[in-house]
Amino acid sequence: MSFELLLDAVLGERELFHVIDCTVCGSEEIYYVDPISKQQIGKACSQCGFVQKFEFDHQE
Repeated sequence: MSFELLLDAVLGERELFHVIDCTVCGSEEIYYVDPISKQQIGKACSQCGFVQKFEFDHQE
């Protein structure tokens, strides 16, 4: 599976938010936001294949 297809499956629609050094391999780790709500939805590194989806508990 290509890395872009993996991102589509795990994060869905997304926009680039911020780039830092990857916490796993030191390459570029990209943070993504939802294009509508602008809420952070996850981060990923194409070099090492690391993908993390953020799950927020919205209790009011």
